[in-house]
Amino acid sequence: MDALEKRIRERFRIPDKKKICEKCMNHYIGKLRVDELLHKNAKAQAELGTDSTAEEKQKALDVAKYVKKSISMYDKEFAESAFPEIVIDDEHSN
Repeated sequence: MDALEKRIRERFRIPDKKKICEKCMNHYIGKLRVDELLHKNAKAQAELGTDSTAEEKQKALDVAKYVKKSISMYDKEFAESAFPEIVIDDEHSN
């Protein structure tokens, strides 16, 4: 069992005896990645305060945009519902 599979089994409480098919493993990898991205965004937002500079606020916004765009690769509907205030306009940019 590699480190990634071990993390997935621990995070989703999958017993060692139970085999994980490739399709399910890919599903769990996506869920794990989304969880990591949400954690990254939460950390960036938690560092903001009333005394935050415009630069710090922009940095947190940039993290949120990156996270939304990355989550969209796994679950577009969830990304839209989690970050409705952030508009990613990739489709129209050249």
